[in-house]
Amino acid sequence: MLRAIDWSGHELGPLHEWPQSLRSALSICLSSRFPMVIRWGARLINLYNDAYIPILGMRHPFAFGRAVAEVWPDVWPTVGAQAEQVMATGESTWNEHVPFVMLRNGYSEEVYFTFSYSPLFDDQGGIGGVLCVCTEDTARIKLERERDALLKALDAQRTQMADAFEQSPAALAILRGPDYVVESVNRRYQQLVGPREVVGKPLA
Repeated sequence: MLRAIDWSGHELGPLHEWPQSLRSALSICLSSRFPMVIRWGARLINLYNDAYIPILGMRHPFAFGRAVAEVWPDVWPTVGAQAEQVMATGESTWNEHVPFVMLRNGYSEEVYFTFSYSPLFDDQGGIGGVLCVCTEDTARIKLERERDALLKALDAQRTQMADAFEQSPAALAILRGPDYVVESVNRRYQQLVGPREVVGKPLA
């Protein structure tokens, strides 16, 4: 795709005139299997690898060779200041599990990303662009939420069962293993057997 585009009329100019620093960074980016996007020049033109395509969703292939503000109008107001800061200061940033509401597959969805912005230097030693390395955390965050909700529900159910066990008018005991070791008894059971210690002992 990079070679199929006619860059001669593009603001970046023909491929053979691109700065060596950009070509070197792009070579690393395109060969990586980790999602990466280079944003180059004053308007931060997007140049990304195959691993980044799922993050773009329906924005690909429109996004390739376009200014980032055109590609991400919904999220760029939130993160754009960081990229501009990197361009101005040369200091990298790091963001972990950042939530966004993003339209990328035809509908709005809540997504989470961990990403960094790092400066890319031009051939004169100035800052020519920004490298964004990112990973999507959405599936893991949602799985953790479901796990926490399930644990909370189980805890509530456990509390209800413990209350019902303790307050039952019947004498109840929980036994485990082939030796029927007494794990727990309720108040009515303890009244039935008297003051003897039974928990932790085989029923025999």
